[in-house]
Order: sequence, then C-alpha cells, then structure tokens
Amino acid sequence: MIDNITKALRKRLLLVWFLALSLLTWLPNSYNHESPIQFVFSVLLFCGYLILFWTSSIQLPSIKMTVILLLVGGVTLFKGIYLGPEGFGMIILLGIIIGLRIDKKYSLPLATFFGVVTCVLLIWITHSYTTHVAPFLLSFIGCYLGARGYRSHHEAYQLNQQHLKELQIAHTKLQDAHNELQEMTVNTLQVAVLEERNRIARDIHDSLGHSLTSLIVQLHALTYMLKSGPNDAQTAVNNMLDVAKQSLEDIRGSVHTLAVDKRTFGLTPLQALLSQTEKNTDLSCTFVTNEEEIDLTNEVTIVFYRILQEAITNTLRHSNATAIWVEISKIADSIVLSIHDNGQNRSQEGVEPGFGLSGMRERITKVNGTLKYQMREPFGFEITATIPYHHSSLEGNT
Repeated sequence: MIDNITKALRKRLLLVWFLALSLLTWLPNSYNHESPIQFVFSVLLFCGYLILFWTSSIQLPSIKMTVILLLVGGVTLFKGIYLGPEGFGMIILLGIIIGLRIDKKYSLPLATFFGVVTCVLLIWITHSYTTHVAPFLLSFIGCYLGARGYRSHHEAYQLNQQHLKELQIAHTKLQDAHNELQEMTVNTLQVAVLEERNRIARDIHDSLGHSLTSLIVQLHALTYMLKSGPNDAQTAVNNMLDVAKQSLEDIRGSVHTLAVDKRTFGLTPLQALLSQTEKNTDLSCTFVTNEEEIDLTNEVTIVFYRILQEAITNTLRHSNATAIWVEISKIADSIVLSIHDNGQNRSQEGVEPGFGLSGMRERITKVNGTLKYQMREPFGFEITATIPYHHSSLEGNT
C-alpha cells in the first residue's frame, strides 16, 4: 500500500518537473516568433512529448520506440530550422524521453545523434559556437543523464522488489518445510512408540501363550496325578506355581519396558536434538539436568521437544548467538525446561511475541503448563517452560 502511494507520488512529481521544463524551453519565445498556425503546431508537438512522457509505463519494443522518437525528433529539428535557434528548445525534452524510454543499447547512440545534429544546425544557422550551442549542449547532456539515472534507479528498484518477493516466497517455502520437518519428527517419535509396543506385545504373546499352554497341560495331568497320590500332585502344583510366577515376571518386565523406554521418550530425544544441532551448525549446545532419569509421557516429551526445536530455530535465525544452554530439572511438583543463549539483545523495550513464542505458549497450555521469556543481561534470551509433575508421571509403572 505505502509502496504504491510512493510510486504514484513520484510519477506525479516527475510529470510536474517535466511539464515545467517543457514550458521553460518553449513558451518564453513562442509568442514573439510564431504565427498562430506555428503556435498551434508547437502546441501539438508539445502534447506529443507530454504523451510520450506520461505513457512511459507502457512498454514498447525498443525498435518501435526508436522509430517514433526519430519521427518526433525530425519534426522538432524541422521546426528549429524553420523558426530559428529558439525552435530547437524541445530537443532537450527529446533527450529526456530518450533517457527514460529507450534501452541502454540504443539510448546513447540516439541521444548522441540528436545532440550532434542539433549542434551542427545551430552552428549553421547562428554561425556561432557559444551563443546557442554551449547552453544547449550543457542542458541537453544534463537532462539526458538525469533521465538516464532516474531510469537506472527505477530499474534497480524494480529488481530489488522482485528479489524481495522471491525471498519472501522462498522464506514461506522454508517455513512450510520447517513445519513439515517438525511434524515428521513428532510422527517419527510416535511411530517408534508403536513399533516398540508391537514388539513388546509380541513378546507378551509368545511368553504368556507358552506359559498358559504349559499350565493347561499340567492341570490336565493333575487330575490323573491326584488319583496316583498326593506326592505326585504336590510336585505338579509346585511346577505350575513356578510357571505362573515366571509368567508374571515376564509381563511385568515387558510393561515396565513399555513405560520407561528411554529410546523414544524422556531426555534422550532432547539430547539427540542438541547433538544434531551442534553437529550441523556453529552453535555450541550444553545440556544439564539435576536428575539421572526423568520420566516423561509421550505428550510432554513432544511438547518439550517442539519448544526446544523452536527455541534453537529462533536462536540461529535472530540472535547471532554462539552457544545455547538447556536445563531440565524437578522443582517441587513441576518439571522445568530452561533454555537460554548468549545472543545479542536487539530491543531494550521488551519482547514482542511472534509466531514461534505464541506456538510455544499454545503447546505448553495444552498440558496445563506455563511459559515465561525474557531478555538476559548483558546478553542473551531465556525461555522457561514449566509443567506440573503429575502430567509427566508415566502410566503403567510398577
């Protein structure tokens, strides 16, 4: 919006400047030397220049535009030959149009052609090198170079805008790819959980199925042993008790493994993320905890993982930090994830939450947690995520 307004104002100011210059090159002497018919002809020629200038945003092939300017320039030169030296003033306007409308390949030769021809005609008509030639030549060169510089500046501006648009598109694609990567990471954790549960389910099925089959066989045999005598029956009962106890131990071991598997939940994914970051970037990563083992549920692990991932992304993108510190600790009835870096503090007026911080707060709220962030003095940014501990106690622990 602002960019469009600026462009419109710039074009109108340029038109006012061109109109004023046009009047200065034509009107001062027109009333003294031109007949009414000649004056009307000059007005039409002036309008032609004005139209060429006003339609500068309409792109025509350079060859067509060159032909048009050759015709207009030829008419202007004829007017100068017919009316005298004062009639050549509009050639200065032609120099401006050439600088604005013609590509660099044709612009300089065309401007040089009209400048030289006009100077030759002025010398031929006035028989003087200084009275009219020098002022005209300086004005013509200055106006042409000014118009050429404006066009170069405008083209550079358009190119920068195009590059900016391409960068914005690329940034959007990278952001989408980053979000997809985060989703894939979470999905990978969930798939790993499902695979591990399937493995444990197979183990339970195999061991428990074998044990129950053995118990069934021995129970059938027990009916016959009771007829033989109590000693044989007692031996069979003891064997069945051993099988039942072993089955119970197998089930407990499998369920416990399912509950506290460190490969999919807990601190391991967070440590793996930091190791991967340190390997692929120049960021030094330090992980600290006051507990050897902290049991985290699937939900809490994913929340902490996503918060840490977003914090690392913000650190790499915005702070120019060289190191990041991550600490997980149990404090009273809560688990606290603390992240801080040694980056530069760009603003001293506080932090405006963007998409990243808002996303962190949304995730932590889903598990009844809290999120705090602040600038550190003299350097760095700190994020603290706190979750009630009962949300991280694992189900199924024995």
